[in-house]
Amino acid sequence: MISTSNKYQNGKGEHYPAIGNFIHYHIIENKIKKADVARTLGILPTGLNEYFKKESLQFAIIWKLSMAMNYNFIAHLGEYLPYRFETTREKALKEELAQKEALLQKMEIQMETLRELIKK
Repeated sequence: MISTSNKYQNGKGEHYPAIGNFIHYHIIENKIKKADVARTLGILPTGLNEYFKKESLQFAIIWKLSMAMNYNFIAHLGEYLPYRFETTREKALKEELAQKEALLQKMEIQMETLRELIKK
């Protein structure tokens, strides 16, 4: 017999965070008014409360919640993945940091050279 349950539900939250609880926790911790979020989304507050009970939400809903609360839930959820993802901005910042460290090292060498010249 073929199972009629959705495959994503087979793990029952063992392999991913329960998104509804995750979002509800963020709202509580940051003292965001649920009514304001529901109004921004164009849904009833009871509909928002239903989201909190869900283990999984559609990407579009997570996107809309992120926009309504000015918070990047997608990136935050990405932190729970077992591998690291580096954004384009992070790569650019790392490159800039490496350039500045190289410049700092060069300036330290020049400063040490000047100190030796002054001693003579």
